[in-house]
Amino acid sequence: LLLGRQEHAARYCAFARKRCEGGTSGLASTRRQLALLARYLPVDAKVLDLLRIPPVAAFSGHLLDAPGQARPRFPETAVEPVKRRIAEVLGRLDIRIGYGSAACGADVLFQECLRERGGECNVVLPFDRADFMKTSVGFAGEGWVRRVERILAESSTVEVATRGAYGGNDHLFSYANRLVMGKAMLRSRSLETEPVLVAVWDGRRNGAVGGTAECIESWKRSGFPMVVIDPVRTTETRVEGRAGPSASVRQAGTAGRAVRRSSPGTDRQTVAILFADLAGYSRLEEEQVPRYVRAFLAALADTLRRRRLRPVYKNTWGDAICLVFADPLAAADCALAMRDTIRRTDWNAHGLPRHLKLRIGLHAGPVYHLDEPLMERRNFFGFHVNQAARIEPITSPGNVYASESFAALLLEDPRNPFDCRYVGVVVLPKEFGSYPIYHIKRLTEVG
Repeated sequence: LLLGRQEHAARYCAFARKRCEGGTSGLASTRRQLALLARYLPVDAKVLDLLRIPPVAAFSGHLLDAPGQARPRFPETAVEPVKRRIAEVLGRLDIRIGYGSAACGADVLFQECLRERGGECNVVLPFDRADFMKTSVGFAGEGWVRRVERILAESSTVEVATRGAYGGNDHLFSYANRLVMGKAMLRSRSLETEPVLVAVWDGRRNGAVGGTAECIESWKRSGFPMVVIDPVRTTETRVEGRAGPSASVRQAGTAGRAVRRSSPGTDRQTVAILFADLAGYSRLEEEQVPRYVRAFLAALADTLRRRRLRPVYKNTWGDAICLVFADPLAAADCALAMRDTIRRTDWNAHGLPRHLKLRIGLHAGPVYHLDEPLMERRNFFGFHVNQAARIEPITSPGNVYASESFAALLLEDPRNPFDCRYVGVVVLPKEFGSYPIYHIKRLTEVG
């Protein structure tokens, strides 16, 4: 390319593509380098096309019909025809990376087809594995149980979206579905390709949350392409372009589960959680502590008021700050607004160290919202609250870091004005495990 030999460049790119044996990270890295070169010299479109990366698939589909189901939707007789159709779609689009769940029926067929292509299977379970097997697999018989167990054993990743049991809360399925879609979008962005939704859906909506119709309505708003397979007629429709906002996006559709009432006081709701602390707080002199409260915390409170940010819960202790929002976008906006306030303020004028910096961690997930007897007010509890608290200490001072789940929910929302850049797999404190972490910025800050 530097010598202007475009045909030679194309020939060598084709040779390299064949040698990479299906690896995508090398292709993505090479495309990024070529994009940089293209700013300064001509790069033939054929060269870039030779390094094209296939789309990353998100999947959603119906459960197998339960025995004696009054209104058939995905009967056993449709299993093999649907599997052949899924295999055709994956082959035609050359899909080799996919995200989905593992319920008996369409989920299993997608994961099996992807694995048979030598692809990378990524599974998101909505809750604990044992309860998932009982809720979404066991009713179909031992043969399906074995198929699911094999998928879970051989997949590249298996993530449990929310610890604990189902408890009749269909919002846990909805949260897992949003993670599937958001993770596919995150992965496609890192590989400089586009995501596609592959769905097995009969076209009906019944008003419950957590299923295929809900996924399709959400995906339509993203503007990304979609392939829909009818489980009875096994016909396919490709839908492209951005659909208008739909009030039913979070209400339409179900995945064929029996809808049960949650036990009183055990229902969970998905929220976004912000934890922050002041780097170097322990080094403040004693007489600076009141100044911290009157100036620093007051500045943050004023930032929330000016931007009309209304957390559903807030608390502070020492330099620690906890805010809970109903919407991840509001949590990200708050985090970056707080960061900017700290950066722009001359803290020396308030009798505090000049260069104060916040560490801010973000996470989102279903949590319990309960009356707390000791404080006599509502509070939030559960695994996802703890995970959010563990992200803040590993954040570099002056920045905003988030879990992959939080980043996925941001990208899944078509209103998203934020950028999510992969930091790496980071070990969280207090033996909480290793998790992918993302750096959150505004799109206007990214060059």
